[in-house]
Amino acid sequence: MTDEFKAIAARIEANPLGRLMYGQRELFHSNLIGWYFDRLPDAADATFRPLSAPGEDSRRFVERERGHMDLVFHWSDRAPLVIENKVFSLPHRDQLDEYEAAASKWPHRPALVLLSVSEPDFDLGEWHYLSYAEFAERIREALPASDASYEVETMRRYAALVSDLHQLVSAVDVQSDDERVWLPDSLLGAISSSQMRAALRKARAQRVAHVLNDLLPGLEQPAAGGMSNATPLVESFEYVYTRGMHLHLGWQLQGDQFRRAAVYHDQSISGRSQESRRLREDVSREHPEFYSFPAPLPQAIGGRKEFNHFAPSFVYKYVKAPALTIAELKAAAAAVHAEIERFRLEGADEDRPADAVRRAP
Repeated sequence: MTDEFKAIAARIEANPLGRLMYGQRELFHSNLIGWYFDRLPDAADATFRPLSAPGEDSRRFVERERGHMDLVFHWSDRAPLVIENKVFSLPHRDQLDEYEAAASKWPHRPALVLLSVSEPDFDLGEWHYLSYAEFAERIREALPASDASYEVETMRRYAALVSDLHQLVSAVDVQSDDERVWLPDSLLGAISSSQMRAALRKARAQRVAHVLNDLLPGLEQPAAGGMSNATPLVESFEYVYTRGMHLHLGWQLQGDQFRRAAVYHDQSISGRSQESRRLREDVSREHPEFYSFPAPLPQAIGGRKEFNHFAPSFVYKYVKAPALTIAELKAAAAAVHAEIERFRLEGADEDRPADAVRRAP
């Protein structure tokens, strides 16, 4: 995969549109697709009209960001066509449901297309999935072969970019439990843009979180993936009432730090002062079970402090796990979830304060 990834990255680097894409990503694609619809109407219609539905509208035009929807194409003799564009991010059912509900109230009900590198793993309902690979082929087939104009050549280069991008982003998908969780620098070093590297790291984190959510459908709230301080992060926290306390317990993997953490909901120990920090540490010291590291994780605590903090209420310990695999992360996540479930069962027999407030982590 390394040689193939580097070859794809080199082609994107050599494509002038690839360089233009680096800073804007999804916005770049939506803007260029809208330009395509305006500047090459015959080719754009050949690309998009087969995806539309029977109906009518006022005239031919394109809208950007109508009610947060990326693109809406209009024809006088067809129903509108909504395009929701996902390059690095994974599609989410809730977002598509929201857009579908809003579009159902339009005077002319549109057809709905999800343009995405990653195929959704849920029922799309009224939405039609269009991969970036298929999109590239549709553009190539629609462009006139004998036309060498600037507009046509631009779209030929864009089709090549879209095809390469589909392969590049697909490379961050989790293929095997034996893989390391994070993409190696030796792989990402083939890409000159720090923004593009960050986007791929974030995409990887989202896909790792997705794997964990498939493994543990009983999580009180889904695992999440993203970036924090320019470092990929995946985490899972669950609300629990235990030991007479309301809190969120869970873990984070940020870079090579695997953290066990507690987020306390008690306002009497919340804050940024040294005193509130001391009080949180006192509580944490009384409950070492909140900070245990299951096998196969290392057991040697990292750092020079007994506890680390993100004020006002987040306390954690960490171990260094630079070569953690997907299988090892799955095992650790499952063990922590099972532990939290035990705390939850124990807490069910405890008396709760009547005015307890549950808060997000």
